[in-house]
Amino acid sequence: MNDEIDWLKVCKIIGEKASEEVMKIYKTSESKKEIGLGAGGDMTIKADKAAEDVVIDELEKLDTCVHLISEERGMIKCGRRDKPMFTVVVDPLDGSFNFKNAIDYFCISIAVLDEKDSQLIGYIRNFASGTEYYALKGEGAYKNGEKISVAKSNGIKNILLECSPKSSRADIEFLAKAFLNSSHGRALGAVAMDFCLIADGTFDALFYAGASRYLDVAAGMFILEQAGGVVSDFNGNPIILKEHKLIAKNILACASRGIQEKLVSGRFERKEGVIP
Repeated sequence: MNDEIDWLKVCKIIGEKASEEVMKIYKTSESKKEIGLGAGGDMTIKADKAAEDVVIDELEKLDTCVHLISEERGMIKCGRRDKPMFTVVVDPLDGSFNFKNAIDYFCISIAVLDEKDSQLIGYIRNFASGTEYYALKGEGAYKNGEKISVAKSNGIKNILLECSPKSSRADIEFLAKAFLNSSHGRALGAVAMDFCLIADGTFDALFYAGASRYLDVAAGMFILEQAGGVVSDFNGNPIILKEHKLIAKNILACASRGIQEKLVSGRFERKEGVIP
């Protein structure tokens, strides 16, 4: 069944069509329009729904059946058959604050899993720039069709910092320490895209403090891992997926195992100054 569907092609079609719809709304009076609460409990804006509608429309055309897990509608069934063969996990618009405030860093995030929950593909498209990142199982990661890989150095110079509203004081203090011990720290506001910037070698690590949903990180984690990076919690423990849910409070994504080990041990031992 896997061979009958070109999932990369499907994702690219969704990305392109969703981009067209979302960018029609961007920087207009409709860009901040709220239309209700999504399944995840967050406020849905018009652009969220526009992107999700494209996802559903394209999945309904497939000669298969999929479980769609999306931020706005939760889990629904799509496709032309009865028995689900795939799970598609989507955040239609990651970085909605950026979108509403005309900051060109927001994206769609798509992960596809087979019936055994083995991930087949991760796909992310920056709506504003049109830049596409994707990874195929066992085939590496790509940016606009060119293969990418993480930075080769174990030095920690450029890091990304993100936190959820429910982050603890201790986790915020950890982020502050990480910022002080890097040459350049940035908070960009779209965690799915953040993973990609480690995957292509732009940044060395990402600290995400607080609870994170699987749909927020499924595609980005996969792209980073296929590019040679590693993902864990702040203590170095693996991120566990169970029934499409994350069993993790915090996420540490790194370009290498060496960087991860330095940062994990540095939670308690790091001194002032840039980590070599």
